[in-house]
Amino acid sequence: MPQGQAVDVRERQFVVQLKEYFDQERRQGPTVSTQDAVGRVAQALGLGKRTVKEILRTYRQTGQVATAPLDAKGKPPYRIQPALETVIRQRIRELNRQGSHISVRSLAHWLNEHYEEVPRATLGRALQRMGLVYGQSRQTSALRERDEVVIARRAYLRAKRANRNAHGGTVRPEVYLDESYINVNHSTPRTWYFAEDGP
Repeated sequence: MPQGQAVDVRERQFVVQLKEYFDQERRQGPTVSTQDAVGRVAQALGLGKRTVKEILRTYRQTGQVATAPLDAKGKPPYRIQPALETVIRQRIRELNRQGSHISVRSLAHWLNEHYEEVPRATLGRALQRMGLVYGQSRQTSALRERDEVVIARRAYLRAKRANRNAHGGTVRPEVYLDESYINVNHSTPRTWYFAEDGP
């Protein structure tokens, strides 16, 4: 891989595996057999020898490494582009700040409307690869902090205070209802968020 090119998660994993494999070889003794180069590569990377041979054969023939599995049938697996991952990160952080619920379905729908269509399964895998967690959300409803709700709350408190006389009693009778039509338990308790940010 040329220097300066981005290294994806799988390639980083290979680097760690190779280092651990070479450390293990060093601990085994001063000499190492290098007769079976393909076998050593397969063992170091946790791949099958056949897979390594097919990768090397394709590289010798075309001068390139195949981007999709060589024995894959049908459509190659779809992967989200880095630019779109950046958009997804920004969107999730924005929704987290608002306290809005995030699901794969709602996020896929938003991407479809504003950018491109992304299959839900692909999006779910991408969110996990990006370090997102689908877990318990904090039960702080964004609904109560919307501008119109804040204004309505202030108007209600002003009306209550205006209905008080000098002795603390009410000028007109006040009627309290048991509860409103919505409560925090009507929303889902789980959402997507970045592990380092928290829910």
